[in-house]
Amino acid sequence: MDYRYYLLIILLACCFNNVKCQYYGFEDNIPDDIEMSSDNNISLSNIYYKKGKRSLMWNFKANGFIKINLKNKINIKDNYGIQLWIYNEKVSNDSLKFEFVSEANKTEYYFTYKLVSKGWRACWISFKHMSGSKKNQSIKSFKLIAPNYDGRIFLDRMTFPITNYNLRTTPDMQMPNNNSLDSRELWHWCRNWDWEQYNYTIPLKKLSISEIKELSNIEQRLSKIINKKNIPQTEITQAYNLLKISNIKKSGNGFTGAPIVSPDDNLDSINGDFSLNNIEAMLSGFAYDSYYNKSIKSLDNYFLVWQYAIDQGFAYGSGMGTNHHYGYQIEKIFETAWLMKDYICNSPYRNDIISTLQYWSALQETRHTIQKNRDELLDSWHTLLIPKVISALMFIDKEEQARSLKSISLWLSSSISFTDGTIGGIKVDGTTFHHGGFYPAYTVGSIGSIGKFLYLTNNTQYSLSLESRKVLKSVLQTMRNYCNKYEWGIGISGRHPFGKFKMEENDIETFAQLALAEDLSGKNNEFDHELASDYLRLCTRNTYEKQFFIKKGIKPAFSPNGFFVYNYGATGIFRNADWMVTLKGYNTDVWNSEIYTKDNRYGRYQSYGSIQINGYESNLKSGYSENGWDWNRIPGTTTIHLPLNLLESPYNTMMVHSKENFAGSSSLETTNGMFAIKLMERDFPNFTPDFTARKSAFCFKNRIICLGSNINNNNNKYSTETTLFQSLYTLNNTININGKEIKTSFFSKEIKQTSNDICVKDGYNNYYFIKNNNIKVQIKEQSSKQNKTKEDTKGVFASAWIDHGKSPKDQAYEYVIYIQPSINDLEYYNQSQTYKVLRKDYTAHIVHDNITDITAYAIFEDCELNNDDIFKFIPKETMVMQSPSKRSNNMIIISVCSPNLNIKEKAYTTDKPSEIIYKEIILKGKWILSNQEQRISIKYKQNNTILKIECQHGLPTEFHIKKI
Repeated sequence: MDYRYYLLIILLACCFNNVKCQYYGFEDNIPDDIEMSSDNNISLSNIYYKKGKRSLMWNFKANGFIKINLKNKINIKDNYGIQLWIYNEKVSNDSLKFEFVSEANKTEYYFTYKLVSKGWRACWISFKHMSGSKKNQSIKSFKLIAPNYDGRIFLDRMTFPITNYNLRTTPDMQMPNNNSLDSRELWHWCRNWDWEQYNYTIPLKKLSISEIKELSNIEQRLSKIINKKNIPQTEITQAYNLLKISNIKKSGNGFTGAPIVSPDDNLDSINGDFSLNNIEAMLSGFAYDSYYNKSIKSLDNYFLVWQYAIDQGFAYGSGMGTNHHYGYQIEKIFETAWLMKDYICNSPYRNDIISTLQYWSALQETRHTIQKNRDELLDSWHTLLIPKVISALMFIDKEEQARSLKSISLWLSSSISFTDGTIGGIKVDGTTFHHGGFYPAYTVGSIGSIGKFLYLTNNTQYSLSLESRKVLKSVLQTMRNYCNKYEWGIGISGRHPFGKFKMEENDIETFAQLALAEDLSGKNNEFDHELASDYLRLCTRNTYEKQFFIKKGIKPAFSPNGFFVYNYGATGIFRNADWMVTLKGYNTDVWNSEIYTKDNRYGRYQSYGSIQINGYESNLKSGYSENGWDWNRIPGTTTIHLPLNLLESPYNTMMVHSKENFAGSSSLETTNGMFAIKLMERDFPNFTPDFTARKSAFCFKNRIICLGSNINNNNNKYSTETTLFQSLYTLNNTININGKEIKTSFFSKEIKQTSNDICVKDGYNNYYFIKNNNIKVQIKEQSSKQNKTKEDTKGVFASAWIDHGKSPKDQAYEYVIYIQPSINDLEYYNQSQTYKVLRKDYTAHIVHDNITDITAYAIFEDCELNNDDIFKFIPKETMVMQSPSKRSNNMIIISVCSPNLNIKEKAYTTDKPSEIIYKEIILKGKWILSNQEQRISIKYKQNNTILKIECQHGLPTEFHIKKI
């Protein structure tokens, strides 16, 4: 999340509290409210500084103090605190003590700060995590009490009180108790010192010659993936430019220069602050020049920057106030450290650099297997997995390298497993979670890093466990299914609609590396043919792996075909030929969209029953572009068409969950499927809380039958619409209405319903047949805004929608989509009806498809089925599909699904598991199961059959049943 969001929160808190944040910069003068004990001395100093050009130097005597008297007393709250940086010149086992004193001159709060490190270290803590009686919250002054020896320290960048304390303050060696980590396991970035307390569960052991050779092979593989073909001259130039700006100079026992701080530390790059990104850029640029060009000057600069970074707090045991999300800022530091390994190991700074690398890679976490329900795994895999491997191989002793690599392998294997609830990681349906939701943008990159680990360790003792590789295969196949070819739909894009994220080369390579690890298909092949075939379909480069698979007779896979159910994301993926449709909803456990202050600000409608057709390999080629995009008209959705200022998120962060449980998809024989949602809006600013609808979509071969009923709301200012399509318009992508091609960049017309269906072809060879509704069609240059910057955008789009009017009452719709039909498909449609709507009301949407002979039931409320040949009763919020079985004339196949994950805790993220839901369905007559099914029990009452079906994880339960 953008650091400026947190800065804004802090500033607002300061403005609207009676208490004001007091910043002490120590730049121009010593504040007049400071006093001290005798023989102590304070002065402004330019020997070291963390802001501006000066800090406060305190020459102290043993157990002396300085006292800061507040102009106004402060009534302390738990979320108040103090924030400063301290420069220590002498490593000691002693501590500073901070005391916060009441008007009665009693210490009510206190904490200690360990002087265990040299250099700048952060001192951030809230009153909630301090010690003391805490009886009197009225504070008049605070003291810094010196350790039991004479010396000096430097203070800078101090704010007291902080009135809205940073929740992600990071415990470290100086202040191990400055945050209650057990209150939010989400902040995994902040646990480095916590993990540092772990002991290895694997003992050191002497290595054999073959084991030493194995490590050497891994090192060679690592060098192969890190070495660059071309010298990155641009990065070398950037390193020199930043070094000049940083103005690093030796001073005292350390350095002065651009202060290095985290974004949450009010990072002010305009006035000279540096971030870890700047350190990464300098270290990597100088490393490239040293390694590839053999530059002595860059070698000197490389170690100069390392010394400076460690002195500034990028060091072992340091938390830098808060280090959250630092993994994205330091990846190249590790890659280039590997290039510089020999230089580092022969330098006087070896131990400091290696300990820093190992600490910030969070290598220490891997001393144990993964903690149960550890959140945010995708972040860790993506940014810190390979740094962990590099750090392990930076150990001087081979035995240490081997133990650390084995620990990483066990840790990673244990983390590639199915996680409960909505916490990060992998779900049983193969979806990957981040920020409490199904999130492909974080899957890619993460999977690529695991692929690199596979490459490094395949056919070694450090390879992943068999069970973890099976789980990983499910992730790869799921990703293959929701990408067409490399991109996914807007509905599952999180906060990155039209973003840069897609399946990249590293992710594709993971298919190959997992295929080579072992055959997971159970066929005892030399390697996994399924994954190898997928790899050949996706890979565009002429890699060694590609040549190997082709030589072995592997052919590229066809595009996935069928209907795929991913109800951890309330998502259905419908595929045939080379097209893909993404159907997306949301419910109590699945959020609608991820919206931040400057991300996806207009993305409210992503999951309002969206039906996005990707007919070609990319979103752009399929007609989707952000330039000019009308954020109200995501295909398939039923929405209230709002101006952008009202559509924009009313809050800084929104991941809206519905109050309805029923939204998701189901399938029959993984070939055909359905989607349904009880749509409703929440009571938020600029929302319409009485907006409700019942929506469904039934997917057969290359057709989607779309139904809507009970569309209601009291918004009398803006129309409610159901969008058929919105796509880029060019003369090569013209639309067609009732057989007439429209070749113009401006068109607007309402098409009236006649005795025949309205037929509209979009510009991407999809046909829409609309029954019993008028529709509006337009082609125009649309003006819109970019979702992050609000920059004006324009683009020419063709759109079609059903206008339900303002304040609709029980409005409905029905249309069928033919996806890239052949002439024969269209002729068949004209000759006879391909489907029949058996019911479309508040209780149920039921459709029979004549071509497949499938009947599908979206049951919104408890439903008596008096006119049905098979079912007598289906309970509410159930999806059922049935058709005659190919096994026998008097047998049918049935699938039953509850898309409700039934997770008891409703929270941003939760580790509470999906619990079983039992669905009791009554069939007319007596039936028996063709095979024993553990998840189904059967009993008879009168002349009816009662099936009790166990539903969990939103997965369909499928079975054959025979009438007797």
